[in-house]
Amino acid sequence: MNIDGEGVKGEQRAVEYLLAEGYNVLDRNVEYARRGEIDIVCERRGVLVFVEVKSRSSNDYGEAVEAVDRAKRRKLLRAAEAYLSERDIKDKDIRFDVITVKNDVVEHIPNAFYGYWN
Repeated sequence: MNIDGEGVKGEQRAVEYLLAEGYNVLDRNVEYARRGEIDIVCERRGVLVFVEVKSRSSNDYGEAVEAVDRAKRRKLLRAAEAYLSERDIKDKDIRFDVITVKNDVVEHIPNAFYGYWN
């Protein structure tokens, strides 16, 4: 996937943040045709975390987290299912987080989709 410069910087900043917070980064930019992409897969305290990163330099197009709409959440779920299946990961606690990066400021929203899967 061709990520613009802002996206690359945002993802790198997110990885730096996660490492500083004690996460073990396992994978980045994992793509599954027709299912979607996972920006970052990491683990902390036995929980596998799928992270969607959104970067913005301004709010001209809305808050970054607003870009993670229902369709995007469904794609992330399908990609996570493929990731787990491909690696034969079973009986593991998982969660979906969103990290937004705006002007190098990181906001981490753990368990961001709780209650939004319907």
